[in-house]
Amino acid sequence: MKRELIVTADGHDRTVTVEGPMPDGRFRVTIDGTTHDVDGKAIRPGTWSLMVGGRSYVVDLDKRRAGIAASVGASEAMLQVEDALHRRLAAAAQPREKARGETLRAPIAGKVVKVLVAIGDDVAPGTPVIVLEAMKMENEIVSERGGKVTAVNKQAGQAVETGDVLVELS
Repeated sequence: MKRELIVTADGHDRTVTVEGPMPDGRFRVTIDGTTHDVDGKAIRPGTWSLMVGGRSYVVDLDKRRAGIAASVGASEAMLQVEDALHRRLAAAAQPREKARGETLRAPIAGKVVKVLVAIGDDVAPGTPVIVLEAMKMENEIVSERGGKVTAVNKQAGQAVETGDVLVELS
C-alpha cells in the first residue's frame, strides 16, 4: 500500500510518501524526495518503535484538536497531516480570482465619440469604456475582464483603424 501525505510542521509543508509494509515488514518512507527504509513496530496504540538508518526511536503520536503531537524523547512537534490527493482536490475546488487586465482594441475603423474612463479608474468586467461611431452607428467597447485603467490611447473626435489600441487595463 502506498500513501502520499502532506505533513505541516512549523509552517513548512513536506511531501511524505509511505509504502508498506514490504514483504520483510519494513516501510519505505520518502520525505521531500529523500527515501528511508524504516523498520516500524506498534508498541501500543499511538506509540511506535522505529529503526531508521541504524538508529532506534520511540515515537508517541497523540491526536489533539490542533493536529497530531509527535514526541521523540523530550522533543515534541505539532503536525498537521493531510492526504495529498484531498489537499489537491480542495485547492482545485477553491474559487479562483478571475484574471484582470486587458488591452481593448478597435474592432472596426471609425471615430471615437466618447471616452467613458480615465487613467486610474477601476473598471468592472462588462463595463463600457469607449464609444465608437462606425457606419453611422454607435458601438460601445466593453471590458471583458476589468481592471485598472493604465492608458487611454484615443480621445473623442479621433479616427481609429481596425486593431488600434484604445484603452489598456491592468
